[in-house]
Amino acid sequence: MANLTIYKVESYNSNYYRIFSGVYNDFKMSAASDYNFELEPLTYPNFIKSIEDGLLQCLILFEDDIPTGFLVYTTLISESLELNIIHCIGNENLNAKRKVLIDKFIEQNKILMNEKVVTYPMLGKQSSFAQDIQTFGFKIVNTAVMGFNLTDISAINKTKEIYLPKLPEGYTITDWKTIYNRDAADIVYQAFKDSSDALFDSRFTSVKGCRDIVEKITENVYGKFLPEITKVLLYKKHPVGFCFANLTNEKIANVPIVAIIKKHRNLGFGKIMLKQMLDKLLTSAITEGWSLKELNASCDADNTAAVSMYTAIGFTEEYTYPLAYHPKNA
Repeated sequence: MANLTIYKVESYNSNYYRIFSGVYNDFKMSAASDYNFELEPLTYPNFIKSIEDGLLQCLILFEDDIPTGFLVYTTLISESLELNIIHCIGNENLNAKRKVLIDKFIEQNKILMNEKVVTYPMLGKQSSFAQDIQTFGFKIVNTAVMGFNLTDISAINKTKEIYLPKLPEGYTITDWKTIYNRDAADIVYQAFKDSSDALFDSRFTSVKGCRDIVEKITENVYGKFLPEITKVLLYKKHPVGFCFANLTNEKIANVPIVAIIKKHRNLGFGKIMLKQMLDKLLTSAITEGWSLKELNASCDADNTAAVSMYTAIGFTEEYTYPLAYHPKNA
């Protein structure tokens, strides 16, 4: 009779510090290639410190008492449980191992899951688990990562040839000012409350939640905020749209949100704000000495209007990934 592998899952504790390091470092070495990580993962000591400080939760998969995988998540986001990564060494029985980890995750968080949405961006090789994870009650939104290569001179030159219509009477575009904070939360709410984003980020379903999103953007939580590059669409001097910009790191800039009130859509304003933002970013990169290589953004891959808005000014679709979410009370 063949020997059966016995799986078990345990929460990390200090007894596992030495034997777990190899599994984590296996993930760290493949984070960019296998999971599309843009930033360098934490060093092992800093990762463990984040667990000990309560910033992260870690479940370890054992095969016959040998650690071979892990699942990391955080409970600190008020509106959701954010599942960050599932990693296992090798590819043998990979989805079976992932299922064991998800089972334990649900068991540990069944009470919280009545109150919060679970979100899980299934980047890179994790996408092969998309079908199986739906058997646990998760749903999928296909997400497109759009990118503009800031080192491609031909792409930059092409943007100079893009025709932008003159703004209709009453409309102007200006840079961000702190006085727009309150308007921004309301406009983001109106723009996203019925979108697919609201399915996996419940903050979009209330003005209060959208205020949290705007504050995290403007207070450098999601990267270094760029107020002088962020664009604001005004109608009769009142804000009706925003195109935010920040720096993820020294090489990557990001568009976290483009939001326009519905009655001001379908007039090309998103494209105009993006183009003005890109032009200002390129100029600032030179004057400030930034070593930027890419400007990126994410959107619902099935939202053809959003995808078209980005491609119209030279973005290309770099890849898509399934974003899994588990509705609360489901």
